Amino acid sequence: MSVVREAPQDQAARLRAMVSSVYGPGVSLVTWAERTGAAAKTPQVARRHATIPVVAITSGKGGVGKSTISVNLAIALQAQGVRTALVDADLGLANVDVLCGMSPTTRLDSVVEGARGDARQRRTLDQIAVPGPGGFTLIPGSVGMARMANLPSAQRELILDGLADLDSVSDLLLIDTGAGMSDGVTSFVGAADVAVVVATPDPTSIADAYAMIKCVTRLPDAPRIALAVNQCEDEDEGLSVHARIASTCKKFLNLTLPLVGIVRSDDAARDAVRARRPLVLGTPRARASRDIREMALQLARLAEARSANPAAPRRGLFGWLRGR
Repeated sequence: MSVVREAPQDQAARLRAMVSSVYGPGVSLVTWAERTGAAAKTPQVARRHATIPVVAITSGKGGVGKSTISVNLAIALQAQGVRTALVDADLGLANVDVLCGMSPTTRLDSVVEGARGDARQRRTLDQIAVPGPGGFTLIPGSVGMARMANLPSAQRELILDGLADLDSVSDLLLIDTGAGMSDGVTSFVGAADVAVVVATPDPTSIADAYAMIKCVTRLPDAPRIALAVNQCEDEDEGLSVHARIASTCKKFLNLTLPLVGIVRSDDAARDAVRARRPLVLGTPRARASRDIREMALQLARLAEARSANPAAPRRGLFGWLRGR
């Protein structure tokens, strides 16, 4: 008795249909034969790079206030005359819109998958951008979508490539990444000129911040790295946290770690999260608001350096970070 075998292309089609029926449209399946065959022979297209300074706000662990700092930095920079765009790149668990009291209807998944899962209707980052409180430009992230949290590299590249579309609407680009060292985080950090690692005085946060810094230094085209210390009782505690992490970086990584800002603990910051109104707008005189505006002054120097010398190599603009 002879056995009729399915052709490989028929097997692939059947598998795709099964995946689509379980997970819904927009989830792609690439077979091993395709990855090692025709797809492997396709020449890689060089990514377009943004010409404006790109700053990734990241952390080793969650719960350190990274997104709160990102939102309020964007508002403070905009108030200082720096047109700022903020990309919520915490894939699958975005919450910047919540902190801003907003409910966008179009999010990053439409850049990757297109409207209603139709890849032919993909949007660009500037097309899904919405005005944020205080005037900055927000690119909303996706919420509650497991497939967005585990994007393959080709789909992440669609977002990274799209960062260049924001050049015309901003002078400086902030990327609020997820926490940790997954590919979904490090790919965005690697696309930045400066990575600001956020830590708190909590010992686990200090340990994870160092682990994150170590990971960033090993990226193929590592950005400059700076530290921001959040939720400190006072400035001395922030300086102490920086000293501990910086000394470890110097000893084991031969890295001089600049301090870009200290944000003191403030009840007003917690109240702002509950009220879904950014701190620097709701309580501009709070000590945490003042601290964030001071940090924004430091980052604004990146945009000023670019404006003063648009022909300079991008990473060459950030030498001031070395000595801070």
